[in-house]
Amino acid sequence: MEIRKLTEKDRLSYRKICRYAFSASENNYEKLDWPPDDMPINRFYGAFDNDVLIAGSGIIPFEIKVRSKTFKMGGVDGVATKPEFRNRGVIREIFKQIYQDLYKNKIPISVLYPFKISYYEKLSYAVVNEEILYHFEISSIIDRKTNYFMKEVEEINEDIKHVYDQIINKYDYIAKRSEIQWKDLKKSNYKFICYDKDRPVGYIFLHFPKKDTPWWEQLDHIQNTIYIRETFWLNQSAKQTIFNFLWSHRDQRKYIAGAFPVNENIIGLLNNPRILAREIHPNSMLRIIDVKTILESLNYSISDFSISIRVHDKDCPWNNSNFLLTSDNKIINVKFEENKEEPIDLEIDISHFAQLLVGFRTIDDLLEYDFVTINEKKLELIKKLFPLASSNFSDFF
Repeated sequence: MEIRKLTEKDRLSYRKICRYAFSASENNYEKLDWPPDDMPINRFYGAFDNDVLIAGSGIIPFEIKVRSKTFKMGGVDGVATKPEFRNRGVIREIFKQIYQDLYKNKIPISVLYPFKISYYEKLSYAVVNEEILYHFEISSIIDRKTNYFMKEVEEINEDIKHVYDQIINKYDYIAKRSEIQWKDLKKSNYKFICYDKDRPVGYIFLHFPKKDTPWWEQLDHIQNTIYIRETFWLNQSAKQTIFNFLWSHRDQRKYIAGAFPVNENIIGLLNNPRILAREIHPNSMLRIIDVKTILESLNYSISDFSISIRVHDKDCPWNNSNFLLTSDNKIINVKFEENKEEPIDLEIDISHFAQLLVGFRTIDDLLEYDFVTINEKKLELIKKLFPLASSNFSDFF
């Protein structure tokens, strides 16, 4: 089996694999349009058996914020295998090559949106943020008057991007959107901007799903529901104005559904808390590609400290090591320790380390289930170095 980046001559073969994996209900190989012609094929990797492409995956370059520090990130998409070659470890071999290339190119983080969490846990990705899917009657929204107004636009314009740029500065864990992702959002969405006089302060993209839309196979009342594809607001008045706008659809469809951050108060906008559904969904998974680079770059709340960390990582040997993290008057230093004889302060698997680093789990959470081993004398230090971080919101690339 050969693992390499795809070339233009591989595009059609990869399109067929993706068609079968993601659009099998079409029952044919007509209109093979993903990845599109304008998407560079060399950002995809393939596994070949006797020159036949049998599996592939892509990497999208992003920037991502972790504890207010910006890192380069490789976003995973298009993971697909021909059915007759599944369950043979082919994708793991592709990912090993992806990890090596990301490490070589100084990209310390990878993120994906899983179709099955357990599948990617085997590749040491870990759930690092969640969202709540709400499904409720439109008539339940409390209409509270504001001085703001809504305006429909047909294209994603600079006012929408202006709101987005302000939002991402307030939060961690954001894969800053590129023009390619904005282009994808143009499709099949109605777009409305919220204004305070002439200043854009929020926006919402609405989607009216058909019954055969896969996302909605799990929900009742599909044909009577409006889906919030994306919405952001800069203040509470903008939030209320957007929900007033949703309320105005109560004679058009019966239900609204959409995903929101776990810490976002939606119930307070409704006069009937007996909603149709309120479900917590994992949103994304993260894998650390380069532990040393991340440890060196994070902001820490303590000026002077020293802690030894042993990381276990079966697929990235450069992480499978002992690290000494020190700070002297906020000057951070990280070095490898080949033969550490003294007791380790924190021993942890790479996937759980990802949850600790981004603030999705605390050290107490991990200790509760025996996911880590620590030096009790350093427990309070670890809590201060890696506190819980709740300032993130749901995104998708």
